[in-house]
Amino acid sequence: MHVSREGRVVNLDGVLNEHVDLQMIEAALTAATQAASTESGEVMLDLSKVQRANSSGLLQWLRMTKRLKLPLCYKNAPVWLVEQFNMIDEFFDGQVRVESIFAHFYCPETDSSETHLLTLGKDVPILEQYKNFHASATSSDGKTLEPDFDERSYFHFIARHLFKKTDP
Repeated sequence: MHVSREGRVVNLDGVLNEHVDLQMIEAALTAATQAASTESGEVMLDLSKVQRANSSGLLQWLRMTKRLKLPLCYKNAPVWLVEQFNMIDEFFDGQVRVESIFAHFYCPETDSSETHLLTLGKDVPILEQYKNFHASATSSDGKTLEPDFDERSYFHFIARHLFKKTDP
């Protein structure tokens, strides 16, 4: 896995598995925390270029983030990570926020699919439940896209973990 840092943003690229060098990631997170010290101390994590993760990699990741106890913000979370957010509560131990996620959409007119970035609080409201919410997107050629996922389950992590944190 390749790790780079720009200010308080840590970018990961590759595969999150048992071969990941956690010391390299920890060093980048620590440096990003120091860069963010004038603000909330929050470290931005961009995992958009992480193709996948296996159970060993996820377990190591969760242990590391729990041990470091840093305020984290996931941005550009890939679909595989959103699915993990919905299954593993430990992602939200401590001060964790999610800024944006990717989601798959389908165009019935062209029988094609696209992945779009959705910003929480803008494209996806922070709600207590998503029973009546309908996600939407527009293709690059202006066609209306339908979600290729069930909104109630895909956005479940927001209702379960983030709604409480943003509710006054």
